[in-house]
Amino acid sequence: MSRGTRIAVVVAGLLSLVAARAEAAPQVSAGLTTGAGLTDLRASNGPRLAYHLGGRLDVLLLRDRAGTMALGPYVDVATAAFDTFESGGGIEWLVPAGDTAFIFSAGAFARSSRFGWEPGAAGTIFWGSRSFNYHSTYSLGLGLFLQGRYGLAGEGRQSDAILGVQIDLQYLALPFLFAYEAITR
Repeated sequence: MSRGTRIAVVVAGLLSLVAARAEAAPQVSAGLTTGAGLTDLRASNGPRLAYHLGGRLDVLLLRDRAGTMALGPYVDVATAAFDTFESGGGIEWLVPAGDTAFIFSAGAFARSSRFGWEPGAAGTIFWGSRSFNYHSTYSLGLGLFLQGRYGLAGEGRQSDAILGVQIDLQYLALPFLFAYEAITR
């Protein structure tokens, strides 16, 4: 072994003893999505304004602290004016922006509507708070989102644009938790 190789081995060994261990724990979040949508953008009778209601569950991976990027899967369910049922999933990318974050996501969905079943593609931009929980795998999220949904087949070939707010389910549970604590004391 040459002198340079021996030095490199010794330095690598010393660094492995003092280097901090990376703990990139997954961060799970679940939220309620609500807002307004323009639906039937490609239909002859559209567009029409509709109420959007949904739920979203995601897991962010490769993140070991606040202020770092993350990548992970998501699943969601939604309805437009209670006329459709849509379920889907895909991948999302968290990009920190100071104290807030952007989450860009893309995926596929299946929609049941008056036109029958239709596959589609969806893209979402979320902007808001997405915490990193150092003590648990659950992290809170709250923010605004803009979503586009594009139907790929079927008679109706629906396309939607949705603007709304995503509220973490834990925030919605707090009044019930406070009431429970007050009653049991």
